[in-house]
Amino acid sequence: MSMMGTAPVVAEVVGLGELAPGRIAIQLHAPSFVAGLRPGHALHLLRAEAGGYRLRRVAPVTLLDPLRGVVEVGLQPRADGGRDSLADIRIGERVALTGPIGQPIPKVPRSTQLLVACDGEGFAWVRLLINSAVVEGRSVVLVQSAQTAAELIPAALLPERVEIVVATADGSLGVRGDIADLLPQYVAWADQAVAAGASTLVDAARSAARKHSSGSRTTARGSRSSRREGDAWLSVIVTHEVGCGSGVCGGCTVPTRTGSIRLCREGPAIDVSSFDGGR
Repeated sequence: MSMMGTAPVVAEVVGLGELAPGRIAIQLHAPSFVAGLRPGHALHLLRAEAGGYRLRRVAPVTLLDPLRGVVEVGLQPRADGGRDSLADIRIGERVALTGPIGQPIPKVPRSTQLLVACDGEGFAWVRLLINSAVVEGRSVVLVQSAQTAAELIPAALLPERVEIVVATADGSLGVRGDIADLLPQYVAWADQAVAAGASTLVDAARSAARKHSSGSRTTARGSRSSRREGDAWLSVIVTHEVGCGSGVCGGCTVPTRTGSIRLCREGPAIDVSSFDGGR
């Protein structure tokens, strides 16, 4: 549920990092938010600028540290390519927060094998999901793609138990190619899958899913998927700059078979069957 109608909470910046080249992570001391946040949620950041202007940005929640009361969010690049003054924020500054924005990423009941496919854009939306799944004891495979090895998500940002599979367009690391060259051998293994990133990545995940019949089977990886007929097992997150965060501006609207979905309200994760009627 969104809390956009509530008064903003002022949080102090206690750490800065990098999720991927050019993508900043901001750690905020906001203990009142920690308990209510789940994978897929975002927060609305408000910062006073010169001349009385208040900068507003929606940022996905990437990590939670309940003991310290710290929330990490990922600052997404602006859709227009412009410079975001939040990229110049410093430790000790204060930012006003509201949220959560959006809905949690649904979990398939009894899921034990999670496949996540993402690129540098999508990682901010799935980092918390990956960490939460590992804590729950689920097996996690992360399939990621980039133009070159320098653009990949650093392995140090992921739990050691996550199996990382990589494709690069120039062949500098992993398989030469893109996400479409890797997904088919892992889709059959997973009993839940989430794809997040550019439209080309999301389309590749949907295509790979359609090529596999539903139900339990032995996979090329030597294990069996517990996926059952009818499971809404694949969710997709089309990365997009979220504007107002309250569902009013319509800037993050995605068309589906059953009508438009606002990523900031009904999203960010969308059941793949909303696009193509199933697998």
